[in-house]
Amino acid sequence: MTSNIVEKSKEKYLAYEKRHKKILDASIRLFNEKGYMATTTAEIAKKAKISEPTMYKHFQNKKDLFLACFGSIAEQLLSGYRDAYKKNVDNEIGYLKQVTEVYVDFVIQNPHKSMFIIHLLSYKDDKEIESVLKAFMEKNIVAVQKVLDAAKNKGKIKNKFNTRLLASMFVNQCFTIVALKEFINPRDFTSDTFFQQMKNMLKIE
Repeated sequence: MTSNIVEKSKEKYLAYEKRHKKILDASIRLFNEKGYMATTTAEIAKKAKISEPTMYKHFQNKKDLFLACFGSIAEQLLSGYRDAYKKNVDNEIGYLKQVTEVYVDFVIQNPHKSMFIIHLLSYKDDKEIESVLKAFMEKNIVAVQKVLDAAKNKGKIKNKFNTRLLASMFVNQCFTIVALKEFINPRDFTSDTFFQQMKNMLKIE
């Protein structure tokens, strides 16, 4: 009896998670296509093939859903960055290289998600959205700056600019990478291409 209850609870949870992801994916695609203001929750529910009341069991309103879209994308990226750090705890340059690989692979494999990040820049007049984006960028900049400080102290980086500036330039290349994707031959759109540019900027030995 107990095992049946556990199994049913597990099935309900998995169904909920699957539906949650479908809503996020449908939302990201529609927000990209139509913009935040023009997209309605009814359209999102229709694209996700659920009822609108069901959607509201997952998200309170459109703003909550929009921020959840970004949250899911941010967590996917941060998870990859954390893995990169674990594999390169004492290898600062290896970490920076792998972070670049994680992001470029993300852009290639998830074009709709990477474009969503770009579109966030269009909503800077919304203080709540702007603060969420700035918090994400700041978190990444601080993490990269710590790595750059360690590398600089070991003499691996010869650029004499302060590491805060260098970290900001490194992190903000994510917007440049997405923007350039449409103009670069796929054969040249690789993490090695972009990391070589960063190596030159940082003057890595």
